[in-house]
Amino acid sequence: MEISSQASLGQFNTFGVTSHAAHFADVTSTEQLKAALEFGDSNNLPIQILGGGSNVLFVHDFPGLVIRIASSGCEQISTEGGIKVAAGENWHYLVRSCLRNELHGLENLALIPGTVGGAPIQNIGAYGVEIAQFISEVEVLELETGKIRLFTRKECEFAYRDSIFKNQLSNQIVVLSVSFQLNQGRPLNFSYPSLYETIEIELAKIPRGQEVTPQLIFDTVCRIRRAKLPDPAVIGNAGSFFKNPVVSQSKHDQLRDQFPDLPSFPVNDTDLVKIPAAWLLDQAGWRGRSRGAAGVHKDHALVLVNLGEATGEEILLLAEEMSQSTLDRYGIALETEVRII
Repeated sequence: MEISSQASLGQFNTFGVTSHAAHFADVTSTEQLKAALEFGDSNNLPIQILGGGSNVLFVHDFPGLVIRIASSGCEQISTEGGIKVAAGENWHYLVRSCLRNELHGLENLALIPGTVGGAPIQNIGAYGVEIAQFISEVEVLELETGKIRLFTRKECEFAYRDSIFKNQLSNQIVVLSVSFQLNQGRPLNFSYPSLYETIEIELAKIPRGQEVTPQLIFDTVCRIRRAKLPDPAVIGNAGSFFKNPVVSQSKHDQLRDQFPDLPSFPVNDTDLVKIPAAWLLDQAGWRGRSRGAAGVHKDHALVLVNLGEATGEEILLLAEEMSQSTLDRYGIALETEVRII
C-alpha cells in the first residue's frame, strides 16, 4: 500500500470535479485499511472513506487522508442463495454476476453506479426495490476501536435512502463486506409504473405465454436508465442528486388541491406519501437549465451535471437554488442524496 501526498481526486469522483487530498491511499484488504487508519491517526489527520465516488460532491480540497476501498471478492455462504461480497466490488458487475449464476432479486438495481460497500449506507433503491430487502448482514470495521462488527438487517435500521451507517454511525465505521440472501422464491418485482409499461412492450415482442424473467427485468432496467440518465464517463454526474420527498397525507392533499396532476406513491403501511422530486423540479422549470458550467440534465431534472470545468462549489450553489425554488413553490425543501464533502 502506498500513501501519496497532494493527490488529485478528479478521477475518483463521477462528477469529475477538481479536488485534492492532502494524502490518499488505495486499500485492497482489511490489513491495509488498518495500516492506513494508523497512519492517519498518528498524524492527526481527518479521514474520508471513498468507494466508487459516485455519490459524492467534493466542494473543497480535503485536508486529511482519503482512503479508497478497492477490495474484491465474492463467495457463496449458503446453498440457498447466500453470498458475501467485498465492499470494493463494482455494484453493477455484482448484479450481472448474480444473474449469470441464476441468483435473482437485484436486477431492478442494475446500472446503479458505485461499489457494494456504499449500497447499505445509502440503502440504494430503484424501480420498486431497495437493497435492504436482500441484505442479511453487513460487516464493518469500527474506526475508534479497530474491531470488526457484524450488523443484522434489523440492526442496520434501514429506511428510505437511509441507514444507521448514515446517521448514528456516520464517519464511525468502514463497510468491509455485505452478505445477501437471494433467490428465496420471492416473486419478481416489476410493478414500478415505467418498468411495468416497458416490460409490457417487451413482452408483446416475444412469443405468447413467455414469462417475465430476471434477465428481462435486468435488460429493461438498463435500457430505461441508459435512456434517462447520462453516462458519467461522458458527462460528469452522480445520478439523482435529491431524494424524493416524503410528506404527510394532509400535506399531500393540500398540494393535490393546488396541483391536480401531482404524482405520488404511498410509503409502505404508513400515512406518509412519497412525491417524485423530478416532477417538482420539472414543474419549476429546472430541466436543462444551467449556471455557468454547472447544469441540470436536459432529460432528467434530478440529475445535476458538470458541463465542463464546473467546481464542486458551483454545483452545490445550483443545487441549493433548486431546493429553495421547491420550498418557495411547494413548501418542500429537497434533501440531497449525494454526500457533500
